[in-house]
Amino acid sequence: MNRIAIYLNQHIDGVAYSAPSILEKYTTDRSILKYHPRLVAVPVSVMDIRRLTKFSSQLASKNIPLPITMHGAGYNKNGASIGSGLVVSTERMNRIQEIDVRQRLVRVQCGVTIGELRKALLLVGLELPITGDAHETIGGLIAKNACASDNTEPKTIIEFVQQAEVVLANGTVIQTEKLNRHNLNKKLKQKDFEGELYRQINTLIEKNAGTIENIKPVEKNKAGYSGITRVKTKRDFDLLPLFCGSEGTLGIITEVILKVEPIFEDPNYVAIPCDNAKQFATIRALLKKLKFTDIEFYDTELFNEAPNTGKSSKIFRKANDDGYLIIANVKDDVRRDRRRKLKKLKKQIPKGMRIIEKNDETENDFVAFNENVVAYLNDSSTSYHLPIIDGAYIPVKNQVEFLDGVTALARELKLKLAVYGSIDYNTFTVRPSFTPSTSEGRRTLITFMRKYVELIDKVEGSPCGAAPEGRFLAMFTRKYMSAEELDLYGKIKQIFDPNDILNPGVKHEVEPSVVLRHFRVDYDQGIISKD
Repeated sequence: MNRIAIYLNQHIDGVAYSAPSILEKYTTDRSILKYHPRLVAVPVSVMDIRRLTKFSSQLASKNIPLPITMHGAGYNKNGASIGSGLVVSTERMNRIQEIDVRQRLVRVQCGVTIGELRKALLLVGLELPITGDAHETIGGLIAKNACASDNTEPKTIIEFVQQAEVVLANGTVIQTEKLNRHNLNKKLKQKDFEGELYRQINTLIEKNAGTIENIKPVEKNKAGYSGITRVKTKRDFDLLPLFCGSEGTLGIITEVILKVEPIFEDPNYVAIPCDNAKQFATIRALLKKLKFTDIEFYDTELFNEAPNTGKSSKIFRKANDDGYLIIANVKDDVRRDRRRKLKKLKKQIPKGMRIIEKNDETENDFVAFNENVVAYLNDSSTSYHLPIIDGAYIPVKNQVEFLDGVTALARELKLKLAVYGSIDYNTFTVRPSFTPSTSEGRRTLITFMRKYVELIDKVEGSPCGAAPEGRFLAMFTRKYMSAEELDLYGKIKQIFDPNDILNPGVKHEVEPSVVLRHFRVDYDQGIISKD
């Protein structure tokens, strides 16, 4: 054990490790990158995290870099949960502290997984309607500003966070909250680091109003620190939007109070096959008009490969090569209203198209469909369907052009592209098949990324519609940001983290030459979820 690990073990209640066999477990996440950390620390309390940040900050002031990267479940797909300095795992900060059924509030530590929380809330008839793999932590979901589910209007996890406890780069602990004008003035007068933070951010917003106004809203773009658009409104001032989607670069969220909702216990799903992009657009508009929820779509590539995985589904047995399958929830609190929605859908759907309702007779087909998707994404016999650019936002008016562009790109690069996503959020995920162990495969991957991001920009979309850019995607998105926007993000980072110890090299700070050196040649992380 090296001297720094020994020193940290003397000052934290958790444990610090330097053994190569342990460090190896924290070298990868769900991205295509691999970073070897110098140390791994597993804190057990907020005080431990304060001590770790203070230690890293003190070293940085002496020009000895030991940056901190937070690591939850390791499900980040853009390399934001791995680093070459001190990786801090939240695996032991995993307590559900309190559930207030009457007020529909729950207080949890950052390391609690969404799966654990769902089980606990289920016992009292509540839920946190956030999209995410069951293994993802609450801290990780906030770090990427995860999308909500079961909503007719787009929401993210920020809508469900009532208050957050955050450890800043120098070890200061703050509680985020919405401040009215009177309480904001009190904060601005504080003579500590927190007061200085509020003063600088408030001034920055006032001086950069024009730049901020031109940034795409968070619901469509999670790149950079787009949450700055929501910090100051006419009614209140709240720093929380900056931490949501910041990927651990501005502060470390250690505990949160979340607003939860009653469980909707009677979902009613339907599946609608579409022969082409135009039919897709027609059904999409109809479902949104009738206020269906959980509307997802999948292209035929996922099903044409079914024989290779041993899984299949009758739902899409006769699929057109350029077709899509749309699945939606006929959600409504009143059973009679659900029947009305279905009746209207059947009446307005174009002739020749069919609706498959989930019932006792077809339930096995829906289950087989989900199994087929998971099997496809995890088939690595010859190559990998890598999660390199999930959840690009595409505006409704340009979705047909985008889908046609994806088809053309697949033909140009001779790739098989699986496309699926959320109609609720207008986010599209592409899972091209690559062989990262070969130099040709890696070159094709980079070429694809450049052309794909260019296509997204052409149709006025955002590559970061579902999650921030991290290390990997930032290499391709940075060029599409204005100089003013990049300068603004640099100033935000400097205000919160003057010594640059919190996850450097992420977002606007990315250095492509460094990232490319950390390209890994295999991808053996196990299950790749569709979330």
